[in-house]
Amino acid sequence: MIKDVMKVASLIRINFPRAKLNESLANKTTFGVGGKTLAYLHVRTPEELWGAVSLARKRKIPYQIIAGGSNVVFADETYRGLVIVFRNPKKLHHTCQCQDLTLTCEASLPLAELIKCAIKNNLAGLESLSGIPGTVGGAIVGNAGAYGQSISDKLVAVEVFDGKKVRWLDKKACRFAYRDSIFKHNDWIVLHAKFKLEKGEQKALAKKSREIIKIRNKKYPPGLKCPGSFFKNVLVKDAARAALAKIDQVRIINGKIPAGYLLSEVGARGMREGGIYVADFHGNLLINNGRGTCAEVKKLAAKLKRKVYNKFKIRLEEEVRFIDNKKKIKQ
Repeated sequence: MIKDVMKVASLIRINFPRAKLNESLANKTTFGVGGKTLAYLHVRTPEELWGAVSLARKRKIPYQIIAGGSNVVFADETYRGLVIVFRNPKKLHHTCQCQDLTLTCEASLPLAELIKCAIKNNLAGLESLSGIPGTVGGAIVGNAGAYGQSISDKLVAVEVFDGKKVRWLDKKACRFAYRDSIFKHNDWIVLHAKFKLEKGEQKALAKKSREIIKIRNKKYPPGLKCPGSFFKNVLVKDAARAALAKIDQVRIINGKIPAGYLLSEVGARGMREGGIYVADFHGNLLINNGRGTCAEVKKLAAKLKRKVYNKFKIRLEEEVRFIDNKKKIKQ
């Protein structure tokens, strides 16, 4: 194992001289959990991204890709490969282009900036996603959403690198589902995205965006070390009749049973495992006090899932993705 790690480290130094060695991963994510990585490479353009991935694959160097760092939990052990971060906050005006009702942007663009661009151009359809952290690419991979809307609703096409070439996919080919897409199940990399929106009025759209951000800030106060919602909400169509009989129907929203409601009902608020604890104001919010570990996250998550299953016979599924040396992630 040591020889293998040394070989990978040597390959990285030769092929990626710009990469920083022995970097901490905890400070690259919003949860603040994780060990180190052999090397960390920051790329700023789609061309740099697919070029780095192509080279890593050619040289058989293990790699992971992240962007905003939300929704990700790295293992405590050192990642034995290259972590590629695709982010370019200094070139926002070049990464979002508007033509009539269509917005096209780079996957590295923060989702918040895409929404600002839409509002600035009097375009409606994305404002309900206001306040969701991360980048457009990450949101597409996880089909992020809020208040009954998902990012895929207004998406028309995605440019990807499929390992051999760069090409555009239409929405149907992306196989979007609740918090899911084809990009969670293959090695394709999202480079650009195209959205078709509707005409709106800037002041009204901006007001709605501010109101949603205000609501989200109560749920996720700025500065908390958290990955966002930890578990997926449960689709009513997937729940058994016996489970639904135990649930207050008023709590069902847009065909979904909020995971936060289920967790609160089983006394999850305030539960703790080491440096990781459940917020006392929201059952689906796990917070790191600054000393939490991935092992503690997994242990607490397992306890929470058992509690919900024991009462409702519903199996919660993580929305966050656990990453170790055996798994790959997307933006």
